[in-house]
Amino acid sequence: MTIKLDEVNRDIDILTPQSHKNITIIPLKTQINNKLDILTLKNGFELGLVQVKECEVSTVNTLIVENNAITPLILIDGEEVIGGDQNRLVNNTIVMEPKSTMKIPVSCTERGRWGYKSEFKNSDYIANYNTRRSKEIASRSRSQYQDVIWSSINDLEDENSYVSPTSAMEESYEQLKSNHDKIIKEFEIVDGQNGVLIMINGEIKGFELFLNPTIYNAFHEKILKSYLIDAKIEDKIFTVNIDTVREIINNVFDSTFEKRENMGLEKPYDFENPEGLGKLYLYENQIIHLSYFNKAEEIINDDVYEDIRLKTDI
Repeated sequence: MTIKLDEVNRDIDILTPQSHKNITIIPLKTQINNKLDILTLKNGFELGLVQVKECEVSTVNTLIVENNAITPLILIDGEEVIGGDQNRLVNNTIVMEPKSTMKIPVSCTERGRWGYKSEFKNSDYIANYNTRRSKEIASRSRSQYQDVIWSSINDLEDENSYVSPTSAMEESYEQLKSNHDKIIKEFEIVDGQNGVLIMINGEIKGFELFLNPTIYNAFHEKILKSYLIDAKIEDKIFTVNIDTVREIINNVFDSTFEKRENMGLEKPYDFENPEGLGKLYLYENQIIHLSYFNKAEEIINDDVYEDIRLKTDI
């Protein structure tokens, strides 16, 4: 079912750009920040209110999540949990009911291990930009996309001349951590910020919006890392055209949205336009999470798009 989401608040303040070398981020702020009390996975682990477990018979693409809090729990598309029989990432943004247990769809991010290591815990990472974008493309084929994720992890290892003993996404990211931590310190969270747009070499790569600043703060560093992992950092400066930024954001909200089946309390939608594509998740008629990815030339080529679809038919 395709619809126009005219009722969704699109009043987004584009705040002062922050630049370091060839990286620019633009803080985003919605004029109405919903203060609904929602627990993040990281806080849930820290408070002992959330547990992630293997199924009774371990399955690569399914995990069990227990939310023992009296508030809803949000799981963010692309965030990783490490441990269990192998590390996994969450396939979709899900809002779980309080005091509930749910089986959730996940993807493996550690191809070379299948054996218990430890209880699951929060990772410092979400999937890198190229992995998330490839996953988004593959999801449009309505099939699984495990091979796309493994291929992206392999590409990253090749690019950085590092091979994890178990092909673990997290270990590959850790090799780049020292450089990224220095760069992240150059970008500050501003008051009321609940989203961010990322530009590399003057090109808009994507943007993220969350329900409120509290949730955004929990993912600020993870999101920036996810883009830096794929970026070649150079001593170059690029100008920022705010009118172009505004046009990209407006075009997203002018897209046609296709409703998808929900897993929890969220309402998920796919959207696509000539510039990019992504997913929108609503909760209580508010945007709880929106992710947008620019369409690079290599993924809008019909042959490549079909190749991705074929690879994901597993």
